[in-house]
Amino acid sequence: MNQKLFKQIRNEWRSNLWLCLELLIVSVVLWYIVDYFYVSKTLYSRPLGFDVEHCYLIHLNEVNDKSPDFKEYESNEQMVADKKELLMRLQRRPEVEAASLSVNSYPYNGSNSGGEFTLDTLKTSGYTIRRIISPDFLRVFRYTGVNDETPEQLAEILSRGKALVSDNLMNYDHPEITSMQPYTGRRMYMYQDSTNTFEIGAAIKPVLYFDYMQGQMNRSVVQLLNENDYGWADELCVRVRENMDNDFAEKLMADSEKQLRVGNMYVADVSSFADIRDNVMRSEHQKDRNYITCMAFLLVNIFLGLLGTFWFRTQQRTADIAIRKVSGASGSNIFALLLGEGLILLSVVTPIALIIDINIAHNELNFYLAGDYLTWPRMLFCGLVSYAAMAVMICLGIAIPAWRAMHIAPAEALRDE
Repeated sequence: MNQKLFKQIRNEWRSNLWLCLELLIVSVVLWYIVDYFYVSKTLYSRPLGFDVEHCYLIHLNEVNDKSPDFKEYESNEQMVADKKELLMRLQRRPEVEAASLSVNSYPYNGSNSGGEFTLDTLKTSGYTIRRIISPDFLRVFRYTGVNDETPEQLAEILSRGKALVSDNLMNYDHPEITSMQPYTGRRMYMYQDSTNTFEIGAAIKPVLYFDYMQGQMNRSVVQLLNENDYGWADELCVRVRENMDNDFAEKLMADSEKQLRVGNMYVADVSSFADIRDNVMRSEHQKDRNYITCMAFLLVNIFLGLLGTFWFRTQQRTADIAIRKVSGASGSNIFALLLGEGLILLSVVTPIALIIDINIAHNELNFYLAGDYLTWPRMLFCGLVSYAAMAVMICLGIAIPAWRAMHIAPAEALRDE
């Protein structure tokens, strides 16, 4: 059987050469498509590091200085006291599980602050998000620690003035924070100000900037909101108890004038984080849908093209199949011969295609994921999926017309030929 198979391939080397070229091109294009879907699936399945279900953003505003209700603050302490009072009134509401104040910190926030941080002799590579929050922020968005610290435990650590750092703070050039034992108690500083240091209290699981974001924007340092930061703290976020999240925004706005008016501050609006996420992610989802549509179109064309090529090639061999049947060949032997030829050609082409794929990834022409374009597990997985998909297409393109040809009487097939 093997001798017949290789002899047949050698005898038809000219047509097989063109077929191999087609398989090579299709294999590279299919690998690129599979790689895209691999990256999309990996990004979509990552843990976000936060939970916005049942969470709301309360927009604060201040009365105009020409209003009769305007109150002139004699000191910054008065303004801070009013914000704290407003926060406590929210925390005392029966439907509110937790409420917090923060600066450039809440999820899906287009504004941020941060920079480079230094730990011993190591520096963060590029921009790192700096979140300035009150301790209850961790309970609102349910941050968790690398060592399974609960939001309540992290809030207690933060309230003592210690900072929380994401475990991927030093990636991708340096190991995780938790591998630098002991990491708690070590001191860091921001920019070049080595006199203004802070102590690491715990490592938290990475918090994504938003669902599809990668790289530096997913690294963060979380610090306690101090008295000097209250003037900038305009993010009032709340988590509502799961069994009481019915018309929360409407009820809060109805009570805002009587219960939530403190000094010059009042509640201007309430937005659910479900709506905030939808607004931020709308353009990303549209871009993703467009990409998937193009990839699916290419995939269908590849499938039909490859299927058609082997279908037509097998149909041309109807007379050959009839002669083999007359000569005593069984149906399984004919199937094995035809399928073996297609799979051998694919197997010969695949290593060459993988070399091209590796060069595409090496030159960063494919899709970025987790700090790299080329990892061997990813390369091998996408290569195997591409090979398997093409093998299925080839088998279908050969098996269906071959099965039909074997059910034609040999005399009739030869007469038609």
